Amino acid sequence: MPEKDLESAREAALPVLTLQSQLLDRASMLVMKAVLPTSLHLDTLRLCGCSLDIELLQLLRESFTSDTTVRNLQVEWNRVELALDDKIRESLSEVHHWTEIDEAEKSLFISRAQRSLMMFREELEFRQGGDLKSAVQRLAEHAVKGHPVTSTLWPMDINSWVSAFYDVFHMDVLDCEPIFNILDSDYGDGDGFVPLTRLLEVLEGLPAELPANEERLLPPAQHPEFQDEIGSAFAAFLDRTSPLEVISFRCCNLARLEIQAISSCLASPSPHLRALNLWGNKICDRGAQALALALEFNFGLQFLGLGRNFVTQEGLRALCSVLGTRTLEDKASAEKVIKHLKDQQKDIEKKRKAFGAPPKDGNGRERYWPEPHLDTCEELKDDSGTPYWTWTRNTTIKTLNVEQNPIADADVIEQLQPFGTGALILRSTPCAPRLLDRQQQKAKEQEQLQKEMAGEDEAEGVDESSKGSKGWKLILT
Repeated sequence: MPEKDLESAREAALPVLTLQSQLLDRASMLVMKAVLPTSLHLDTLRLCGCSLDIELLQLLRESFTSDTTVRNLQVEWNRVELALDDKIRESLSEVHHWTEIDEAEKSLFISRAQRSLMMFREELEFRQGGDLKSAVQRLAEHAVKGHPVTSTLWPMDINSWVSAFYDVFHMDVLDCEPIFNILDSDYGDGDGFVPLTRLLEVLEGLPAELPANEERLLPPAQHPEFQDEIGSAFAAFLDRTSPLEVISFRCCNLARLEIQAISSCLASPSPHLRALNLWGNKICDRGAQALALALEFNFGLQFLGLGRNFVTQEGLRALCSVLGTRTLEDKASAEKVIKHLKDQQKDIEKKRKAFGAPPKDGNGRERYWPEPHLDTCEELKDDSGTPYWTWTRNTTIKTLNVEQNPIADADVIEQLQPFGTGALILRSTPCAPRLLDRQQQKAKEQEQLQKEMAGEDEAEGVDESSKGSKGWKLILT
């Protein structure tokens, strides 16, 4: 902790603090809470595989005060489970017998088990196109070959269970093993064997929906903030008071519930946040839709990383629908947008007066502070003289990374490409090879066209090729 007035000590200190595979406890986090606000040389904090729970995440969030110089936070490979709620925790301080503690632990186990089972069902349905029975049948036929009728009744041990899920759906052992243990202990005899028919019966017997509804996808201005205990612990790092500029939650097992809570904060976030990396989680199309709703109100984020999730072309379509430009052919729709822009202009003037100069950290460095955003709606005419309007919306995002997602429809990407802004990273997606072939074919055709043209015609040919570069820049390799 270099003193504030010792410039040489600050310059000599390492700007990055990394804790990897360290088991932190409450005392450790309280020390960090005391140290971070005065560690004015730090720029990046990395906590990888440190098994932070909800309470530790909350203490970590409290460490980032207005004076901290930490701009980059990486909490990665950190799965979080539900904790005891406040009422049960308070009651445990007055218990008079161990059975009361046992009952509280059983209640917590049931809540954790139900959440895990329902999230597992969502993932299994996604991987089989929404058909849970077909997914279980595929697993059974792979595990017990030659007996398609009775294969779901065959008792499986943990090794064959994990192998079947990995071979058929490439599911991680950290996802499959806890489900086996729940089905074996809570729904079975505890003998170490689980038939797939038990999995199907339990998953089909769960409530039809997780405790969330589509109304809660709306931003806080239109609906009360979505509450999820785990999601809220992560979302707190994005709220209005957070000084962080770059946040990475890679491989934290974040799925739809957590992403809805994060999106709720992202809709009215810290004005300093410029990059959010959610690589390697379980974000599906509904999660992408929640993020898209947030991006209608967030005009500071420059990078959104969704690599290696469960986003398809439909989730990408939802994200792109609020980014870049849109063409309006209906005058009534254009007038409605123009009216909205006038109201937006008034809000921006108020924000400029209220915000003043960009705030500074403990070292006097100005924090990231984007200019208030204003949409535009421009009237144009096509070759026939028919008017149309170009509505430019969120152009702040410069990079949208959706690599290693199951995005398969190249036609959808080509429809979205002209209207975007910045780079759209599609490496290792099913549609990337086809898009690359089309790009190469277009390049050959354009090259041939330029060779056949000369003088002004050749110049016009170059101008035509430049049109193809507008919109999203597709990164395919």
